[in-house]
Amino acid sequence: MDKTKLKFINRDMLKYFAVAVMFIGHFILYTTPELHLTVRLRPVGTWLVLFAHMAPPIFFFFIAEGFRYTKSKKKYALRLLGFAVATQFAYVLCHEMCFDVRVFFTEWNVIMTLFLGLMALIVWESKLPLAVRLLLIALCCGAGFFTEWSITGVLIILALHILRERPLLRFVIYEIIIIVYMIIGTGGITGILRPMNFISIIMYTVPMIIITFFYNGEKGKNSKFSKYFFYIFYPAHLLLAYVVRLIAG
Repeated sequence: MDKTKLKFINRDMLKYFAVAVMFIGHFILYTTPELHLTVRLRPVGTWLVLFAHMAPPIFFFFIAEGFRYTKSKKKYALRLLGFAVATQFAYVLCHEMCFDVRVFFTEWNVIMTLFLGLMALIVWESKLPLAVRLLLIALCCGAGFFTEWSITGVLIILALHILRERPLLRFVIYEIIIIVYMIIGTGGITGILRPMNFISIIMYTVPMIIITFFYNGEKGKNSKFSKYFFYIFYPAHLLLAYVVRLIAG
């Protein structure tokens, strides 16, 4: 079989898939306290929430991809930082149902994780001495503790970039990072063997299988539109969930 025939998924297809599963899963999850959707849609609602786990790995991957193709890494970084700050208002409102100053400055949304991952890549590819680069990357990871996905998101983005030309090794390293992340998050090896946690690992794995074996590296037909679509959609879907919760509550 011609392996090139298997690679039929382009960037836009991946991005819109990630946006779709994220929106459905997040909307059910965030509005459940008021709408009780996970109960009303049981068991489908629970599965739809789990499907949202497939989104972050795809966004991490596209930071590594974007770093390679962007014409200006400085503009790319400033754009991510700007959207991270703008999104933080929607993020706090959606999670806290009020503007909490402490949360605003200490619990950052995933776009900040993407920004820190990008900064780690910029440092890694710089001409600074190795010791300095490792120190700065460690600082990026340390800052990651205050974001969604913590240090894990930064490490995944870094690994996806460094191992770009070795897709199978990239897949293995990615899986190791995810398993360690789940072990820490669930309190031990026995924790990841619980059905829901084990399914979460599968959900995190599926995107990397798609990227490794089916992604062709090509742009979609509307690449300029999709370039900014996520940045706008992410805070917008959080605000939508907040408004729905406000009305329903």
